[in-house]
Amino acid sequence: MHDTRKNPASGDHDRHGDVESLAAQVLSALAQRSGQPGHALDETILARFCSDILKSGKSIQTDSVTELQRHGADVATILDGYIPAAARELGERWCRDELSFADVTIGAARLQAILRELSAPWVTDAMTPTDAPNVMLIVPLEEFHTLGGMSATSQLRRMGISVCLCLGQSEEEILQKVAARRFDMIAISVSCRHKLDAARRLIGEIRSAASGAVPIVIGGRVVETSDDVCALTGADHATADPREALNLCGVRAPVPAPHDRLARI
Repeated sequence: MHDTRKNPASGDHDRHGDVESLAAQVLSALAQRSGQPGHALDETILARFCSDILKSGKSIQTDSVTELQRHGADVATILDGYIPAAARELGERWCRDELSFADVTIGAARLQAILRELSAPWVTDAMTPTDAPNVMLIVPLEEFHTLGGMSATSQLRRMGISVCLCLGQSEEEILQKVAARRFDMIAISVSCRHKLDAARRLIGEIRSAASGAVPIVIGGRVVETSDDVCALTGADHATADPREALNLCGVRAPVPAPHDRLARI
């Protein structure tokens, strides 16, 4: 595979567009180093973790989880701390032309494999209370940041929330689910500003399909780069923090959120 590092001569606008469409930068939006107070991440261990997920070879299997646990990291710390932090590190290094697209693709695949493995107990709503709040989390078909949606879903389910994850589904499929089930909150992950118009149209369709009023939240990287997201889309709220989204929508989590750095929607 040829190297697809960015051309330094390209303009900032082109660079931003490219960044938004590639796994590395989309994943980097998952983690904010100034997260919720709790377990601090060991920078040396984080560096080793990043090195391990970037090792050469096509296999997505690594010994990363064993290594992290050997250093005392529990499941919540790995899921809500090390994985998002590693995703951000990959994205930042890609922006600095230190990693190729092939590098971040295999790195993202390995992070997603670890996420799936550790989130297995919460892969469905089987462990959530029968009276748990219902949340729909949408990663639109044209978006690429699937790890973000999976991370947020894992975190919400660990908080006792019943989550309907719409990952790469058509608008028709999404609207059918909206019409068939009453949700306490609907969150839509959007990566960049030029996709806000599509989000606005989707929100209009959701409000028409829903049987009652439901608060809608825009999350994702766009929240960090635009301050008029709600005005442009018709959403009720905009935040990349799952716990803040619940609070803004008046949704109470049955299980207290862990005091770890939280992943982002």
